[in-house]
Amino acid sequence: MTVVKDENAERYLVSPPDSIRMFLLYGNDPGTVTERARLVERVALQRGGADSVQRFGSDLIASTPGLIAEEANSASLFGGEPVVSLRVLDGRHNVIGALTPLLERPPDSAWLVVEAGELTPASPLRKAFEASSRAAAIPAFHLEGASLASFISATAADAGVVMEPAALEMLAAHLGGDRLQSRGELEKLFHYVAGTGRVTPADVAAVVGDVAELRSDEVIDAALLGDHETLETGLDRLRAEGGSFAGLGAQALRHLLHLQGLRLAMDGGAPVASVIAGARPPIFWRRKAAVEAQLIRWPFAALATARWRMAEAVLVTRQHSSLESAAISDSLHNLAILARRGRQDRAG
Repeated sequence: MTVVKDENAERYLVSPPDSIRMFLLYGNDPGTVTERARLVERVALQRGGADSVQRFGSDLIASTPGLIAEEANSASLFGGEPVVSLRVLDGRHNVIGALTPLLERPPDSAWLVVEAGELTPASPLRKAFEASSRAAAIPAFHLEGASLASFISATAADAGVVMEPAALEMLAAHLGGDRLQSRGELEKLFHYVAGTGRVTPADVAAVVGDVAELRSDEVIDAALLGDHETLETGLDRLRAEGGSFAGLGAQALRHLLHLQGLRLAMDGGAPVASVIAGARPPIFWRRKAAVEAQLIRWPFAALATARWRMAEAVLVTRQHSSLESAAISDSLHNLAILARRGRQDRAG
C-alpha cells in the first residue's frame, strides 16, 4: 500500500521506487494533477526506454474496457516498456473494470498513469490503487492556509529570494488554488526582484496584486466606513479609466456576504481580532484595519439590508447596462449614508 501525501509528491515522483509502476494522480487541483502525470511519464520513458506515451480518455475506455490492459501487455513496436496514460474525463465513466486486471496482476514491463479529479476515500478507483503494493495514489489539493505559505516560502528559497513577512502574508492573500497559476505568478515576481533578491509588499503589489481589485477594495471600504469623499474620488477614477461598475458591484456584493459570515462569528462571541485572523478567504493585510472597523460598525441585520440593496443594484446592471454606473454609484453612496448614520447612532 503506497499513499503519498500532497506535500511529498514532487520529491517522490522524481524518483519513485522501482517496484511502483502504476500511479493514480487525483484531486481538486487539475493543473497540478496534469503536471505530476507528465513528470511520471518522463520518468517512465527514461527508465523504460520507450519513445512515446499511449494516451486514452475514459470515454473510450468505458466502451472498450479491455484496451488498457491490452496496450500495457503489448510489446512496443519501437522497443522499450509501454507507457499507458488514462485521463478520467467524467467521473461517471466506469474505468475500474478496465484497470482491475492490471492492479490484480501488475505488468513487469509497463507503466500506467491515471489522471482523475476529486475522489473520496470510498471511491473504488482510489481504494484499488491504495490497496495495491505495486501502485501509488497521490492527491493534489488546492493550496490554502499553511500549505500555501509553505509553498511560497519553499519556492522563494529555491529561487534564492528573501521574502519579507508582510510580503508573504500579502502573497498568501492573493494566491492559492491552482498551484501552476501560483507558481507562474511567483516566477514573475522573482524575475522582477532579480536585482535585489528581496521581496517587499510593494513588489507584490506591483507584480502579483491585481491593482484594479485593490482600488475597488478601497472604494468599497470607503462606502462601508461612510467616507463619501474617498468614495467619490474612487468612482471618478473608475469612470476616467473606463472600469467596470458592474464588476465593482459584484465585488461589493461578495464582500458584504463575507462580512455577514464574519459578523455572525462575532455575534457568537468570537473577538473581532480572531475573526479577522481566521477569515477564509484571508483578508489582505493592508485591508485588515478597514474590515475590522466595518465589522464593529455594521450589525448583522444592517449588513443583510446592505447586501439586499447591493444585489438590487447589481441586478440593474445586468438588465440595463447603460445604467450600471448610476446604479452602483448610488448604491455605494447609500451604504456610506447608512454607515455614517450608524456611527452617529452609537455616538448618541
